[in-house]
Amino acid sequence: MTSLRVKHHIPGRIRFKVKRDVELEDTGDWIKQSVMAIQGIRSVRVNEAAHSIAIEYDVALLDKDIVEDRLAQLDLTQAQLAESEHQFTRGDIAMNVIGTLSAALLPKKWGAISTATLIAPTLLEGISEVKNKHVSVEVLDAIAVGLSAYRGDYRTAMMTQTLISLGEYMEQETCRKSDKLLADLMIPQQSMVWQIFPDGSKAKVSSAVLVEHDMIELVPGDAIPIDGVIIGGAALINQAALTGESVPVRRELDATVYSGSSVYEGTIQVRVDKIGSESTTAKIAQLIYDSLSEKSEIQQVTQDMANRRVKITLGIGAAVFALTQDINRVASVFLVDYSCALKLSTPVTFKSIMYRAVQQGILLKGGSAIEKLADIDVCVFDKTGTLTHGDMEVTDVVPFNCQGDHCARDLLAMAASVEEHSNHPLSQAVVNAAKHHQLPHIDHGEVEYVIAHGLKSTVNSHCLVMGSRHFLEVHEGVDFSAFEQQISEYEAKGRHLIFVSHQSELMGMIGLRDHLREDVYRTLEDLRQLGIPKLMMISGDSVYKANMLGDDLKLDKVFAQATPESKSSIIESLQQQGHKVMFIGDGVNDAPALTKANVGVAMCKGTELARQAADVVLLKDDLYSVVETYQLSQVAMNIIHSNIKVAEYVNSGIMLAAAMGWLNPTMSALLHNGTTLGILARSLAIKNPPKHAQLN
Repeated sequence: MTSLRVKHHIPGRIRFKVKRDVELEDTGDWIKQSVMAIQGIRSVRVNEAAHSIAIEYDVALLDKDIVEDRLAQLDLTQAQLAESEHQFTRGDIAMNVIGTLSAALLPKKWGAISTATLIAPTLLEGISEVKNKHVSVEVLDAIAVGLSAYRGDYRTAMMTQTLISLGEYMEQETCRKSDKLLADLMIPQQSMVWQIFPDGSKAKVSSAVLVEHDMIELVPGDAIPIDGVIIGGAALINQAALTGESVPVRRELDATVYSGSSVYEGTIQVRVDKIGSESTTAKIAQLIYDSLSEKSEIQQVTQDMANRRVKITLGIGAAVFALTQDINRVASVFLVDYSCALKLSTPVTFKSIMYRAVQQGILLKGGSAIEKLADIDVCVFDKTGTLTHGDMEVTDVVPFNCQGDHCARDLLAMAASVEEHSNHPLSQAVVNAAKHHQLPHIDHGEVEYVIAHGLKSTVNSHCLVMGSRHFLEVHEGVDFSAFEQQISEYEAKGRHLIFVSHQSELMGMIGLRDHLREDVYRTLEDLRQLGIPKLMMISGDSVYKANMLGDDLKLDKVFAQATPESKSSIIESLQQQGHKVMFIGDGVNDAPALTKANVGVAMCKGTELARQAADVVLLKDDLYSVVETYQLSQVAMNIIHSNIKVAEYVNSGIMLAAAMGWLNPTMSALLHNGTTLGILARSLAIKNPPKHAQLN
């Protein structure tokens, strides 16, 4: 968007003027959505008529120049046009209140002038809707206000106008609050890091103060708060949150590190390249706000229902006038409108439940995902990384050139005694296995940790090496040829292998695999109790192994030896049988199935591709969140359906009272707007779980 000019700026708030030759009509919603997707933006107001854009932002993440630059990058030719409604302010309310007092206290002709001036926008909007062949609530409002003014009852006309503007303001403010709830979630967590200054000195600072080209030092355990390039040192980086890899990867000079990852082992110096809204973790923020743009089927249904109710109101008003010739009754009827509560409560409910979900570690991508979740009748789990953990457990200890249990115990004890000096996940799995079998500690020499390769030590003054085959074979010259068949057998089982050599001779290997999540049984049981009748699993394992696990978990069906393509075909086959399918996965190879399923759920440590493809992303490494996700969808849909009934029954009662002449226009408008605001408040209230009841 070119032709921008900063009209007013204070830290945290900036207002732009757009040149008059730039066409802004019907682009306000698109501009707001595009700008709100920037991490650190708190609110956006677009005044199309005044060619003005007001933005509030977090000064810790953004500054005036960044906001201006990002706004200038918007291409209005790509805008999705949508008719924008007038944004009511407290000033509108104040003017209408003054107008009401004027109509009541001033001579009639002066009251007529102020009334005509203030109700003109309502009348013109109603006329515009009729010209465009739209029968909307704006038409009803215009008729109701216009009838009172036509009868010379300026006080009632202005009172009605004031209530209309107050109701609109409160409704818009409720929607703005639900938007702000989600915008607040996009502010990243700050952390403390060591900053390196040009003179070589160091100081611990908040990551919020870092700027591009700053130098920082990261040590084991540090979360990486920025995107940057390593300028010194080497380390193992845990990228599980971004890539789904459970084993840390080696990163050294000139390699890029990303926010959202962490240092597992080693110390590195990093030059800051991207911060705040530009960094990798901002992608999650983008997902959050993008979620608001997708309309669900029930939103469209309630919108259509609201439009039909406007026509019904017009029809009832015409019938009342034909029977009574009482314009006052007609005005009272026209001020009762079903559409506001129907069309506004649904998106507010979805936004509130999305906010509540993120507080519980669940990212729901829009109302459509919530609606589809409530209809699920088949839940399909991928095995690896979903039903099982990404970390490892020891399954096999295989000594070479030695027979008997004591050989395996000695090999595991020796390996664990050395591995306990490393924090690597594979090392910890070996140590845990030795502790489980209560194996003794074996004396050894000093341990040398070779980053991303393995460990070296001495036992009885002879060299002991353990790690990957590549490390032992290429770097240490260990011969593997005599044991190729045994190694192949365990690799075929999908084992991750650690090899151990002594005096350059291969002593044996330790096999590891993923292990079941602790909450898997509880998750499956609660999903059944909540009403999902079919629970299934897809696995790349052999039929025998997959069925063993399926029997243990009491699953209804198991699909074994699955490929990425066959996973998608399995989901499609279930859908062709009439099922509504939820698929839970975590890897790149799960993306086709996540996309094909009615609802795709990506695990916390899933790959970036899986997270992009899914409808739901779990933000904590907890399988039970699948149960909470389903429960939240039920809460949302129950609120939406009950709101529709309340709006129908209460407004019908108000309309009947208005048609019978029991309510004047002022009371009719007051009761109608009160009902709408009550329904919206009910939808907004579910953003927090009840204090007396937590989701199990």
